[in-house]
Amino acid sequence: MLIHECMECSALSINRIAADDDSESIVSIFQNSLVYGYQQRYRYKQQGIEMFGKRETKIVFEQLYGHHAASLITG
Repeated sequence: MLIHECMECSALSINRIAADDDSESIVSIFQNSLVYGYQQRYRYKQQGIEMFGKRETKIVFEQLYGHHAASLITG
């Protein structure tokens, strides 16, 4: 799932990932989210949203590319 934050009102919503969504874009969004600080992650947690961190990288790749995705993981 992707977290969307409205630029106008800062409301948070969760959007499902669809089969036709671009996997590379999803990976890029995930990797960019890894630099979010404690305050932003805490704000999401207060809304009942648990963000994935670096530990969940393998899960993200497996869900997008299958169980043999370990070779695609960089960094």
